[in-house]
Formats: sequence, structure tokens, C-alpha cells
Amino acid sequence: MLTASYRVHRLTVRISWVIGHVMGNFREPNKLTIDFDSSAYAEELAEAGEDELPEAFDGITTSFLRSIPMAHARALMRDQYEQLAVADLRSELTPLPSRVEEDRDYVHVAHAYVNLVQVSVEPIKRLAEWTQESPDTWSARLRRARAKGVLVGKGREARIAPAYQALRNEIVTDLRSRKERSGGD
Repeated sequence: MLTASYRVHRLTVRISWVIGHVMGNFREPNKLTIDFDSSAYAEELAEAGEDELPEAFDGITTSFLRSIPMAHARALMRDQYEQLAVADLRSELTPLPSRVEEDRDYVHVAHAYVNLVQVSVEPIKRLAEWTQESPDTWSARLRRARAKGVLVGKGREARIAPAYQALRNEIVTDLRSRKERSGGD
């Protein structure tokens, strides 16, 4: 779970994003907790030299809700989520073929792309980083995969064509068994 905490109108706001929920993956933060922090309130009273700060007891108002920095929390968590998810995918999907010539190679790179578009705003850039090859090389490989009918759709709608699903499953099984034999590295 990724979490960002804020103090808003003397209340503690925690915005959370559950990663890998059993029912599916949330695309945005999915939990908001608002608490009155009595110890922080006591510190503020001491600092202000007051007996009471009445606005602390206004509760959850429209003004309060508008003051919650959702955009900041979302951006912060998206960056963290992308880093975690991309690192997991990299360990799961690599090594990628250095030369892409056969159907198996095209299915492997298309599978990597399909998975990356679900978690990264720059999937081609991530592929390039993983392999030290240019983004242009990766764009060309994916264009050829589309031309061969291996990869259908674009962006988040991209998927492996049904005719290549069995080969994709075989590749995934091979990658997992290789990783298990090498101790998960």
C-alpha cells in the first residue's frame, strides 16, 4: 500500500493506494482516511498560547474537502507505483531477445509491451532502458509485431493476438522456470 499523509485544517488526511488488491488493481488511490490528531492539536494550542482553536472542530466541510491535495498525492503515488511495478515486470520479463526475428521473439517483446502499458506512461522508454537500445529500435520492433499480427491494439488496449496466446504462455512458463533454476535472479 502506498500512502501520502497531510495536515489539512488541523486534521490528518491519509490518502492510500492498495497495490495488488485481490479483486483487481486500482488505477488511482482508493482509500481516504481523515482523523483528528489530538496530540498535534495540543501542540498547536501550546504554540499559539490559546485554550482552544475553534476551527479545528469545524469537521469535514466542503472547504476542507476541496483543500485535500489529491492531485499531489496522486502524482506522488503514481511515480512510486510505476517504479515498483516496472521493477517487478523487469524481473519477470527479462531477458528480452537481443535480436527480434522469429515469431517467438515478436511475441516476447509484444508481451513485455502489453504488460508495461498497464503500469508505465512510457513503456517504450522502459524497454529501451532495460536493453540499452534506442526507443526508435523498440518502436520499429512493435510496428513489425503489429504488421505480423502478433500485437493488436495500441496503448492500454494493446494485447497479444489470440493466435499467439499459446506461444505467449510458453514464453512466460520458460521465463519463470529459468528464474526458479537460477534462484530468482
